[in-house]
Amino acid sequence: MLIGFLCVYGNETQNVQTIENPSNLNLQDKFFNNPTSKGNSNIDSNNQSTSSMLKQVFPNSYIENIITGFIDGLEETLLKIDIRRIAIDFSNTTINVSDEYRDLGINQFSGDNTTLANFVADLALEHNFENSRLSNTLFAEYGMVIVNPKYKSITKNETADNLIFNTGYTRKAFLFENGFLGPFIDGEYQTEFTRKEDGSRNQYLRYKAGLRFLDGKYIDEFYLSGVGEIDLSYSPVSIKGALETGIRAKTPINDDLKLIYQGFVRQYVGYSRFRDSDLLYNVNLSVRLDVSINSGIAFSPFVSARFAQIRKAKRSGSNIMTGISLLFSSSINAISSIQGAQDAMLSEYFKSIQ
Repeated sequence: MLIGFLCVYGNETQNVQTIENPSNLNLQDKFFNNPTSKGNSNIDSNNQSTSSMLKQVFPNSYIENIITGFIDGLEETLLKIDIRRIAIDFSNTTINVSDEYRDLGINQFSGDNTTLANFVADLALEHNFENSRLSNTLFAEYGMVIVNPKYKSITKNETADNLIFNTGYTRKAFLFENGFLGPFIDGEYQTEFTRKEDGSRNQYLRYKAGLRFLDGKYIDEFYLSGVGEIDLSYSPVSIKGALETGIRAKTPINDDLKLIYQGFVRQYVGYSRFRDSDLLYNVNLSVRLDVSINSGIAFSPFVSARFAQIRKAKRSGSNIMTGISLLFSSSINAISSIQGAQDAMLSEYFKSIQ
């Protein structure tokens, strides 16, 4: 509707004053006096009106079919911008005392100046069609602890460093009252913001295929998949195979409290070459309680954990973190916003020419 409107609008606004082209005025009359131009949400009526108008504006059937197909697809698409989480944790401890205080054994005076900062962004852009969904996600996190002893050099330790781009396609094979199930295929690129001490940087290309459930009442996503991973961190590259399962879920407690679960388990099953640093398995889990403050802003006590084991190690490694985050989350139906603005513009223009 919007493209057709713009094509007609450019000629009509001028001809309302000059009345030099009666055929354009007839076209304007048909378009603006059609009930569908006043905000009617019936898609079939909209499509008929748009198609009829485009036949006059674009007599070439090939161009007409392209434009009509684009508009039909747009009207059946839900473009959702999902800000799952933007969070920041920050704390700073400054100790300014003389040596006499440090010898007293008071912990608050005998420690070191410390700064802890952690940032997380989890964003998604989803194109929902009648029988499928295209999704693009960005996940970024970075955390650092800076320790500044009085008589020693500053020490910096990273606590998190990840940047992951993911794009995927899911077929809506089975529809339920809440959610749908279907096969999917994903492509993913993972890297990090800073290089390691040896100058290398973690880089992985992954492709996943399996079965995914989305948009349930409590389960936002659950999947089972096979994974192919191309490890670009070192030369020559290596290719690995894995099995993976993951989940995103929520449990509303009341209007202002919501428990969020998220995590995945990846078990490696094959390697094209063997390195001591190869992961045998990788587990990431997190649970947080979102306490709503206002308009998507919440503070969230959380627990996150990572467990992994590399080939050369006899025991697994673990990292368990607890804390409180200040976060923002929101979902925007972009197509509804566009159509709402379009309907308002049509209504105002229609009033102006009465």
